[in-house]
Amino acid sequence: SPAAAQYPQDQAFGWSVTPYIWATDTKLDLAYRGEDIGGAEISFDDLLDVLDAAFMIHVEGGGGNWSAFGDLTYLKTSDSSERTVFVIDTDSKQLFIDGAVAWWPGGVGSNFNLYGGLRHSGFDDRYTFRLAIDNSPVEERRSTKDYYDALVGLRYRFDFSERWSLLTRADTSFGDSEGTVLLQANLAWTVGKRQLNRIMFGYQYKTAEFRDDDLRLDFDYQGPMAGFNFRF
Repeated sequence: SPAAAQYPQDQAFGWSVTPYIWATDTKLDLAYRGEDIGGAEISFDDLLDVLDAAFMIHVEGGGGNWSAFGDLTYLKTSDSSERTVFVIDTDSKQLFIDGAVAWWPGGVGSNFNLYGGLRHSGFDDRYTFRLAIDNSPVEERRSTKDYYDALVGLRYRFDFSERWSLLTRADTSFGDSEGTVLLQANLAWTVGKRQLNRIMFGYQYKTAEFRDDDLRLDFDYQGPMAGFNFRF
């Protein structure tokens, strides 16, 4: 487009590394054998109360008309819930990994690309049941589940000026899960003398449905995100 020709912000990079944070509000709906059995809404403030560790990063490298990227999100949470007889300690780990190859018709660094690859969603939940009266352990349970999906999507960059642009991404995946959809839009401000780095802030939405035997879990994640993009 004329704007892309005027503002070539994304020169053909060798590597791009973007650590970021996604402040999500999460909605969960549960169904058992087709019958709704409830759910939960978890705000980002509530998540911070139980969050032990979090790590999010996007890494990409390429040249010519091709690049490859990996996007990793890791979350570890822990919580305790006291009932009439038992105290339930919960330790949960969630790992989400996207790995894909992207094709850039106009060359790496142009405005538009299509990508395809693999999406992994992993859950590891541990439950410890203790007697409320004396905290003595009663039983431990562990539930682990991994889902592998085929991933397809596209990205487009709208250039507004020499330093400002809008980065968009949309994809879907299907396979072991019942399907996921991700939508993302970030304003990017190019910084540095060589204009290779960017401050990014925007919004991301993701919906995902998983089935574990007779149990169906529907997740909606949405919230603002921010990151810093290094290109070299």
